[in-house]
Amino acid sequence: MASSPTGGSPRQSPIEFEQSLAGPAAYLIHSRVQMRYLDWVSSFLGHKNPRTHKVSKDDLIWLFDNTAFRNQSGAWEAEFVAAFFRKGSGKDLSDAVADLAEKIGVGKGDKAEDTIAERLRPFADVIEPAMTVDVRIGQAGELCLGPSGPSGISSDMHKLPGSGYVDGKAVHPMAILRKNDHRQVKMTTHIAEPDGWAVVSDIDDTIKITMTADGLGIIKSTFADDPKPVPGMPDLYKLIDSALSPTWFYLSASPYNLYPFLHDFRDKYYPSGTIILRDLSWMNIGGLISSLTVNTQEYKEARLEKIHGWLPKRKCLMIGDSTQKDPEAYATL
Repeated sequence: MASSPTGGSPRQSPIEFEQSLAGPAAYLIHSRVQMRYLDWVSSFLGHKNPRTHKVSKDDLIWLFDNTAFRNQSGAWEAEFVAAFFRKGSGKDLSDAVADLAEKIGVGKGDKAEDTIAERLRPFADVIEPAMTVDVRIGQAGELCLGPSGPSGISSDMHKLPGSGYVDGKAVHPMAILRKNDHRQVKMTTHIAEPDGWAVVSDIDDTIKITMTADGLGIIKSTFADDPKPVPGMPDLYKLIDSALSPTWFYLSASPYNLYPFLHDFRDKYYPSGTIILRDLSWMNIGGLISSLTVNTQEYKEARLEKIHGWLPKRKCLMIGDSTQKDPEAYATL
């Protein structure tokens, strides 16, 4: 075995590392068992669900950036995705944090322990099915997103209200919350006319160092390290953005729980665009490894077909690496 880039221990493949896991971090159970049972059952009914709830101050909501396109009738349309959790509902993470810190060689009391706890939290909070939220798009109008499904995710196609949307620009839908809730929860909707360029970029080991060939490297780069860009890629993407003025899509096999982490990374180093993640969660550390390494080609092929369906006339530049079979997935489009 080769030496691991995360330390002196031998490098383990993702499968070998997953098989070697033991302890609290390995069995960090996602708290979906604490969700309201009737809400979970009714969430399978989708938009026919009679048991839905509006977001309250006790809920945590994420609104995912998206891209608006012209549909067949010429109206602006976009897929709106939201994730719902019960705020502060997760289990005590202290044992899992300590166990994970030991596995990746972080000393007790190290600042990295705080980072681990922060990044584990979205996997521990209770997901909330059957939730809805209204969003306002400036003065144009309002939309109702949801209800969320069994995984706490809602995904809806909506026509944008109003008019005056301009190619290459963006609008910022904002959640309409209750009077006693002063949070500002918003997203970015990128406007894309049918013609022009689009860039579809992988994230892991294409623009962000993730070490997907090394199980320990995946965990360390995801939960403990400051995220690092692949050398030269921020400058390359800045050049592409200036030359082509494309619509950007970042396609990753990571689970949606990593959205805030990846969103902040993208904002720091790369052009703004839509981040597309797997709409599933995981119940242990091995699940994260599987998400990044199992059936990634099939997942990416399906998402590429969706992007192509939105913008079939756009010329497309696809950028990836071989660790998740990006060339094979891209070749099918």
